[in-house]
Amino acid sequence: MTIDMTNNRVPYGLLTDEEKAALHEHVDEGGTLKLCHNGTDWVSFESRTWVPRQDYVVYRTIPLPKTQDVIAWDRLPDWVEWVARDGDGTVCAYDEEPYCYVNDWMFEGSHCTRIDDFPGIVQIGTCGWKKSKQRRPK
Repeated sequence: MTIDMTNNRVPYGLLTDEEKAALHEHVDEGGTLKLCHNGTDWVSFESRTWVPRQDYVVYRTIPLPKTQDVIAWDRLPDWVEWVARDGDGTVCAYDEEPYCYVNDWMFEGSHCTRIDDFPGIVQIGTCGWKKSKQRRPK
């Protein structure tokens, strides 16, 4: 979801098409919503059926739990010991543990290869890039 609707205060009927799409996308991905129709009381909304007279109802997304990237370790060379995602979304494999520097992971080993361009190697999770570093399971 590119639009953050967790603190929305605008009734559904006044949202832009992009904001409405963000709400629907969140639900389609298994997320839940809070709704408010009187301006003060928020209730969880887990139905797939939207409330009638949506012009007056305010919806907010409840953030999905943060998940790690899923790495197909068996498809990576044996030298790969670490995988991490940079702030720009680039995912790289490393032979030595990388360390955080500004918006990137830096390393002092001898091998680093970008792997996010190869289908089926990485499924990007919802955690931030600083929490994306993973060591090969033993």
